[in-house]
Amino acid sequence: MSRLVDVPFTTDLHLRLLLSLDRGHNVQRAVRAATRPGDRVLDAGTGSGLLSFVALRAGAVSAVGVDRQHLELAQAVAEKNGLADRMTFLQADLMDLDLPPAVLEARFDLLLAFIYTNHPLIDEARSRMVFELRDRFCVPECRIVPGAVRYSVAACERLDWDLFTERADLDASADVLRSVYGLDYQPLIDRTKQELPIKRSRPTDPAATAWRPPTSMASVRFDRRHVRLLSETDTFHMIDYSAPSFIGFPGETRLRAAVPGRVSGLLWTQELLYDGQPVWTTETYSPLAAPLAVSTGDTIVARTGEQWRATNTVPAQVERG
Repeated sequence: MSRLVDVPFTTDLHLRLLLSLDRGHNVQRAVRAATRPGDRVLDAGTGSGLLSFVALRAGAVSAVGVDRQHLELAQAVAEKNGLADRMTFLQADLMDLDLPPAVLEARFDLLLAFIYTNHPLIDEARSRMVFELRDRFCVPECRIVPGAVRYSVAACERLDWDLFTERADLDASADVLRSVYGLDYQPLIDRTKQELPIKRSRPTDPAATAWRPPTSMASVRFDRRHVRLLSETDTFHMIDYSAPSFIGFPGETRLRAAVPGRVSGLLWTQELLYDGQPVWTTETYSPLAAPLAVSTGDTIVARTGEQWRATNTVPAQVERG
């Protein structure tokens, strides 16, 4: 089975995110709106330190930035901007909730948790972690940014890529390798085939090819020349951090075909929200285990259980309208 992995946060990725100016403006507005004078801030996954710095300048009295790596860079930026005396940086893996005692002693008023990889299969567990951070380290009425995550879904036909075609091409390449090297590389072929649904699930990152700020990065979506929607976009799940506890994704989604066509997969939209407004929007794609022909009025029943969670492929069937 495919193994879901986090996005590797290299130094240049932090810089590219900062250069995503529309995203940066939205994030700053949300953090400023959430900050109250005298707040104690926990910045989960602090990265370059931006969110902590915005909160401190908006009136927070102190901030603790936690991340697995690159904290020396955030520390250097804090010192460069005269904020180091109010900042503490701690190296820890938030997913283990293994935080040093300095954090355990504090009760935070504001939790900044831009910890998402923009893929629902990874970020469901990260949302669970936000609830745990809230309950363990924050005051009862703490504010959280983002305050909610909304997932929507639509049935679609993807025109620029097909899972069966690429897997068939990989099977053919096994014969090529055998003829050239005299060795059977089927285990490598099989592993590559298993990883395809994850590797092909994201749009091309528009910030990945140039250092100049893009004209728009408030969202990352698939080019509509390559994706044809076949159903309305429905809300799949809402995670609200003011809720008493975490509730995970449902086990299926039902989508009504609006036009006839060939459903090859599901298009997911993830919106990070604060005060009901999107701060950052991304799309991902999950291929169906087998494409389905649909007519207007048919219902696509897609099962979002273990197979989807493990492989990003969705078992589905059609109920005829």
